[in-house]
Amino acid sequence: MRLFHVAHDRFAELSELPPSLPPGGFVWIGTTRDEFTVRQADIQARLHAWMGAQIVDLHVSDLLNPHLPSHYDYTSWYDLLVFRRLSAGTVALEEGLADGGLATRTRRALAAIETSAVGFAVFDRVLLTVHPGDCTVRDYFAQRLAETTSATEARGIARMPASPADLMLRMVNH
Repeated sequence: MRLFHVAHDRFAELSELPPSLPPGGFVWIGTTRDEFTVRQADIQARLHAWMGAQIVDLHVSDLLNPHLPSHYDYTSWYDLLVFRRLSAGTVALEEGLADGGLATRTRRALAAIETSAVGFAVFDRVLLTVHPGDCTVRDYFAQRLAETTSATEARGIARMPASPADLMLRMVNH
């Protein structure tokens, strides 16, 4: 599990779940399904302390389900999005694509594509992301946001995500 404090001008990795939300910005909790299973009680207790609400059991099941199709749901406290991301399949794409007709090559190419579910629970000041174990999106965005605080882009200063929903949309778009 990786924890971050994201603010308009700073990005910091936290060593543990803070007892209270930092002033300004938001907290991003990025975890794998296995980590979320183990740390669920701690995360739920912290969400209750911070936001006065927890993730309902049905949504916990959604976040832990690797086979769930993409969907959206909401409560009065948070929004939930499960998004199936594209990932390279276990079958090498180049393997056997040269032989066979167009239909055969197309079937082989489609067989090489897999999807995996990534879950997002978006509170006003907290983003919880639940990733498959082999997903590099969390680490990619952590690195990118860390670089954003210390570098500028050609068009000016890079922008940090303004809210948990903004960061979620960036990840889904990626």
